[in-house]
Amino acid sequence: MNSSNTLLSPSSYFILNKGLIKTIGIDSTLVLSELINTDESNKKKTKNGYFLTKLSNISKETTLSIFKIKSSINKIYKIKLIDVIVKDEENIQVKILHPNILSHLELNTNKISIKKNKQKDHLPIKNKRFKKPSIKELKKYFLELGGLDESSAMFDYYESKGWKVGKAPMKCWKSATRNWVRRLNRNTEFPDYYDKKIEINLSSDQTTLTKYHNHLKKIGWESIYSPTAGTTWRKKNK
Repeated sequence: MNSSNTLLSPSSYFILNKGLIKTIGIDSTLVLSELINTDESNKKKTKNGYFLTKLSNISKETTLSIFKIKSSINKIYKIKLIDVIVKDEENIQVKILHPNILSHLELNTNKISIKKNKQKDHLPIKNKRFKKPSIKELKKYFLELGGLDESSAMFDYYESKGWKVGKAPMKCWKSATRNWVRRLNRNTEFPDYYDKKIEINLSSDQTTLTKYHNHLKKIGWESIYSPTAGTTWRKKNK
């Protein structure tokens, strides 16, 4: 038995040959399957491997109209999966070109395999689900960084925010801890004068900006407002 007989046997071709159905359509696949089934069971073949069949028999087995059967036979003949000799309006001689069918199936299988591999290559990497730290974990990491331990303050702050950075969920609490330490270090380095550039740079960090303003107040600066310059700062007169 030829390999294509097995691949396209009526019990299995629907499952095995989705690529074939996409290429030639379900009607043509049905007709080809029925022709292979007839070829397999036919004992009266010519020396060249042709067998005689009737269009009405194909219609009975596939429930397709004669018009659709003729159209399907023409399609699979053009792509050289079968050879056909028309005897009359009802009878045809058919030869199944098994090597061509196998080549066609292998080509489709390779295309599907390549497509699946490409899809795997482009699968998005799922982010690990964020797990908030315990106070002990946070305290340990603060100590590892060698700075001031503000684990309780940081934990309470982000706990109240739902462990979000702005409006986005936090992705890495260790990165957030390092940023917290950097802000602490920066807060101790405020200059003893008002600098508009510093104020602009801190505009997105309201907490640190408030600390900078409090620092200015402590060393004798006051905020003033003018219609042209807006709010600014100046040294108090003694």
